[in-house]
Amino acid sequence: MAAMQLTRMHRILAGVVVTGAVVIAAIGFAGSYAAVRDLALDKGFGKFANVFPIGIDAGIVVLL
Repeated sequence: MAAMQLTRMHRILAGVVVTGAVVIAAIGFAGSYAAVRDLALDKGFGKFANVFPIGIDAGIVVLL
């Protein structure tokens, strides 16, 4: 079966979708980072509270 050729409009729409997904992911990460960092600071994690949210998000990505 022959491969389907993407038109210019298909490529533009795919770019818009990918860009939108990256923006939404960045907003979600920023909100998640701030919330988890604040919680870690409240629980007495000290300086580790700044990297703790990254570990949590990385763990979620790995498990998915």
